[in-house]
Amino acid sequence: MTTRPVDPVLSMALFVSDTPTTYDLDDTTVRDIVDRTLERLGPDECYARAAEVFGDRPDVALDRITWARELCSRALTPALAGV
Repeated sequence: MTTRPVDPVLSMALFVSDTPTTYDLDDTTVRDIVDRTLERLGPDECYARAAEVFGDRPDVALDRITWARELCSRALTPALAGV
């Protein structure tokens, strides 16, 4: 899947949420999770928690951030005309 650009903080919010990567989430659910996580933690804490995961478990972090970016790209960017 090719991802479209999305604000990195949105992907970080999904990344640090408690949502298992095994779920195939619909767009509305992704938006809700991102909104709730940002409301609860704020952008700086999302980045801090993501950095901690990358430092402690880079093997897990890479798969999870790829998952988060793909879902956020699909759910949080407008469809491109003619694509």
